[in-house]
Amino acid sequence: MGIKNAVLKEREKILLNMLANSLFNAGREANLNEDNLNAVWLEAYTQAVTLTAFQGFGGELPVFIRNSLNQTLADNTKIDFEHVRICGMMKNAGVRCTILKGYASALYYPDPLMRSMGDVDFLVDTDDFEKAAEVLKKNNYKSTDKNHDVHDVYFSDISRCEMHFQPSGIPDGKAGVKVRKYLSDLSEKSVNVKTELGEITVPSDYHHGLIILLHMCHHLTGDGLGLRHLCDWAVFLNKMSEAEFLEMFEETFRNIGLWNFAEVMTFISCEYLGLPEMNFAKSADKQLAEYILTDIIIGGNFGQKTADRSHESLLVSSKNEKQVSMFKQFFISANTIVYKNWKVARKFKFILPLGWIFFGARYVFRSLLGKRPKIRPKKVAKNASERMDIYSELKLFKNFNS
Repeated sequence: MGIKNAVLKEREKILLNMLANSLFNAGREANLNEDNLNAVWLEAYTQAVTLTAFQGFGGELPVFIRNSLNQTLADNTKIDFEHVRICGMMKNAGVRCTILKGYASALYYPDPLMRSMGDVDFLVDTDDFEKAAEVLKKNNYKSTDKNHDVHDVYFSDISRCEMHFQPSGIPDGKAGVKVRKYLSDLSEKSVNVKTELGEITVPSDYHHGLIILLHMCHHLTGDGLGLRHLCDWAVFLNKMSEAEFLEMFEETFRNIGLWNFAEVMTFISCEYLGLPEMNFAKSADKQLAEYILTDIIIGGNFGQKTADRSHESLLVSSKNEKQVSMFKQFFISANTIVYKNWKVARKFKFILPLGWIFFGARYVFRSLLGKRPKIRPKKVAKNASERMDIYSELKLFKNFNS
């Protein structure tokens, strides 16, 4: 069943109502009982919102759920402290460091510990990148050979850390130039915040809003955008009036081609997550909003609910001002994989076809051994095509003021 034919299941409706009640005291009916509890819990888990959803639940929970919530809470605390630790290390070394998403997003929640944490993402100025790397290595953070195009990856005993030289999700072309201009003073305008665990540096409200909207777009068209990211957007909006939001963001989002996306995500937040009404979102395409919410739920957090999602993302165009065909996007994605693993290919492009063959054959071999999900080409192509049709209605990065 495709996205356009899917209907919200009862467990999904209950989970959305639980999130609305937990985040905004929406007073929505959430009939959680012995018959549906496990299904609702599993949905919350795959969407990375267990703590957020079950925070205010007043009934008795099974031992395995209580234990899982306690473990998530403990893990959250460790990762939150990791944010504080990294900020402190960089400050002591004279490196300007700003937290992206993560703990910065959690601070907008009624209780920061309600947000399930993942990686530690932080930004350092390009000029300080090598110095920051040395700081991490001196403190026993281990680097990995597989680095992303906008960050380097390090591991500690507690967490996976991404040291960024720019936020994720910046598009190509003229829209990307505009985005970089809006983000150019991100570090300069970041603010220090005292938390219960210590001091961290986070983006201004303006930069945080831009960062998380870019991040949502990046993951929606990639492996999968989960309800956790939608909650991040909803609680952020709740910290300001509609007039403040419009003054701060409307011109920017229109200029980079994300105003339609902002309208749709806000409408979903109001309609399904209990965010107090925002009039500007009423002009959003309601059917498109339903499709996007369904797409979020089908995929789960980073595509947890289906192995096909990562394969589909190879065919979905997201960072180009002009939408390209799935065929062309496949080769763009294939080139990206080769560049990531064989950096010399950026200089000697004639070896790209060898990379296509090598990495393609390696994936097939590993899938036969059960080390990678099997590819179902027909289903992947069908789902990717439907997703592209839906995303094209959002006009991501395309309908901007030049």
